[in-house]
Amino acid sequence: MIPDRLFKGSPQIRFLMICIGAVIYGISLGLFLAPNHLAPGGVGGLSIIIDAFIPIGVGTLTMLINLPLLIIAIKKWGWRFLFTTFFAIIAFSLTADICTYFPAFTQNSLLASIAGGALMGIGCGTVFRAGSSCGGTEIVTKLIKLKKPHLRISVIIIIIDSIIAILSGIVFKNSDNMLYSFIALAVFSKFFDIVLYGSDSARMVFVISEKSSEILDRLLKKVGVGCTVLKGVAGYSQKDKDILLCAMKKQRLPSVQKAVLEIDNQAFMLITSAGEVFGKGFKTNNSDF
Repeated sequence: MIPDRLFKGSPQIRFLMICIGAVIYGISLGLFLAPNHLAPGGVGGLSIIIDAFIPIGVGTLTMLINLPLLIIAIKKWGWRFLFTTFFAIIAFSLTADICTYFPAFTQNSLLASIAGGALMGIGCGTVFRAGSSCGGTEIVTKLIKLKKPHLRISVIIIIIDSIIAILSGIVFKNSDNMLYSFIALAVFSKFFDIVLYGSDSARMVFVISEKSSEILDRLLKKVGVGCTVLKGVAGYSQKDKDILLCAMKKQRLPSVQKAVLEIDNQAFMLITSAGEVFGKGFKTNNSDF
């Protein structure tokens, strides 16, 4: 996963990340997806479809489609959002058009769908995480996210993009291309989530022990894991119990288990995955934007 410091540094560093993400996105379109007629959604995918009828370049079409959406973006997020988004659109559009002067990286549709989807997810996720957008359906996604904050960005995108992928199969009269587009879309969604949210790396541990105070002290001072003390009652004995609740990156789990068992090898530990964790040490509530 890309280090957080690259997205929380100076405006110049964040702007650089937007440039890098946009170029990666453009390469995915120009060298992998467009040459193989794969349209895994987004304005880029829509441009690939339109280019079959109006062959003026995928990048150029992308810019033209984005213009009305950028006007909406100005009203919602201001000129700063417009500037970074417009630059990202210019960067990946030019990159995509420049790539057309080179042969396709591969003519194998399966390989193109996997590699193109991965690069598109990395590029788009990087731009999003740096506080901007690749325009197009991403702007639409942000608008939906404001109204439905409980929805994950990737879920919104995949619904919109599925419609475009189906449309590509109809336009190109090739069901194989449509299916390959869905493969690219699935790969895109996975890599987009990894870049934007991080991998499924959070673990939640409940610890119940007669030596909870000693365990708490060890976890806080030696292991460096934060804990919350919950008050509970044992079902059988009806005695009061302190339950330790700890959220951590999965890499810290072995250290926590070792610390707990060294103090009380009879301790009860319940370990589960946490889909999302907000707060210090994890992501913030506004990390989507």
